[in-house]
Amino acid sequence: MSEKRIQITLSERELIYLIQSGSALITNISENALTTYCGFNKEEILEFSSKMREIADKESVSW
Repeated sequence: MSEKRIQITLSERELIYLIQSGSALITNISENALTTYCGFNKEEILEFSSKMREIADKESVSW
């Protein structure tokens, strides 16, 4: 079964928040606790953050 996909609209500020939250999780939560805390492991967080950064770059989001 494939994962359900959804589309959302975010402000630049909200997109930046998502990206920075991933970095904060990796920095402040032990790797062993990440999946319990947020449901993603370190690699998944990095992959998601990278995907969000690509979107931010494509949209010329100012940091």
